[in-house]
Amino acid sequence: MLARDARARREADRSKAALDVMPDVAQRVQNFRRVKVENGRKVWEISAREAQYREGEGTVSVREPQVALFLEDGREVSLRGTSGTVFLQGRELDRVEVAGEIAVRFDKYTMSTDQAAYVAERGVVVAPGTVRIQGDGLDIHGTRMEVDVEAQRLTLAEHVQVTLWPKAG
Repeated sequence: MLARDARARREADRSKAALDVMPDVAQRVQNFRRVKVENGRKVWEISAREAQYREGEGTVSVREPQVALFLEDGREVSLRGTSGTVFLQGRELDRVEVAGEIAVRFDKYTMSTDQAAYVAERGVVVAPGTVRIQGDGLDIHGTRMEVDVEAQRLTLAEHVQVTLWPKAG
């Protein structure tokens, strides 16, 4: 009985010490998931291996985030990275910033970059740095990408190089 009480006290002390090191973290969550459903249709979903809610900031720091944006026709645009931050306005999503080995997928195309964000109010995915887009017989390199998710329109602002590959068969 005494050993169990001492162990519980040590664990409580360790937990308090961890909170003292990161006092702005209100809550840590494993297997984080947040979904927005509108008129019975999933609009977006954010999941992550781990999340840390930051009290008073309206942010959630996430590890291995996956952002899925669902188009009205049922197709999905996905954004994955090694870390990120979710910015909330109350219960609504403001934006998601993702960093590290990012892959954005849509239909037959994969876009890779080091940093990207989904800005909910504008419905766009933006990547300020170098981007590579591959799929369906093409390979594109450029910088400063913006994807209008609903309009399915992609813009690369600078240093664009396109390579077209003939289809096999």
